[in-house]
Amino acid sequence: MGFESGGRLARERAFHNKRFALNGRQEQGKYYWAIEAGKQKYLERIHRFSNHADIFELGCGMGDNIFANRAGFRSAGGIDISDFAIHQANEAAGERGLPNVKFFCGDAENVPLPDASLDLVFGSGIVHHLNLERCTREVSRLLRPGGIALFWEPLGHNPFINLYRRLTPEARTEDEHPLLRQDFNTFGRFFPSPEIEFFGLTSLATVPIRNIQALRWTRHVATSIDRLLFMVPCVKWSAWYSLITLRKPA
Repeated sequence: MGFESGGRLARERAFHNKRFALNGRQEQGKYYWAIEAGKQKYLERIHRFSNHADIFELGCGMGDNIFANRAGFRSAGGIDISDFAIHQANEAAGERGLPNVKFFCGDAENVPLPDASLDLVFGSGIVHHLNLERCTREVSRLLRPGGIALFWEPLGHNPFINLYRRLTPEARTEDEHPLLRQDFNTFGRFFPSPEIEFFGLTSLATVPIRNIQALRWTRHVATSIDRLLFMVPCVKWSAWYSLITLRKPA
């Protein structure tokens, strides 16, 4: 699909160019404090699987996750629909003297890399902007046998979170959709036994006290409660975020 005027990709590019230029989503950023444990687990796994590997980020933005990775990757790169962000990322790679790092401006459903050329593909808050089947097929194409994909993605079943989304439409694009339970069947068609971990339920109630140092411990307690609640099948899909691990058979 091209970047035709008024099309999905054109809308996404315009939204994210504006977001990167203005450093947007600051208001929503406070809520991510509640699920920091999940985000840290995601970043730790990227680091673990990056050593001596060819790695690639979907929705790489300005390349911050690549530049922060000190695991000793063989090569690294990323793709983002925002030409503003990619210009900044490639300039930063040049300034850092990283010839083995290359960023592309384009569509994450059509990555300009050869088949079976990567060991790790990852992305944060990107898959729910894409056509899920095309994206998952593309990730499978890119990964070598035994390769791993990691995604940190929002879910769309919690009615209170969905109400907040409806009340703040300016914070997201009209084409994105938080992942639903049936969407994980698509992952399963390309990757056997997707692994899903859930984050963000009672921990969201701790957001108002995030700046009170003496009470920040309550987030840890709420996160522990969430882990217990997510053992109940009908409860876990009410989580705000998911950490998804996909493994290509060796």
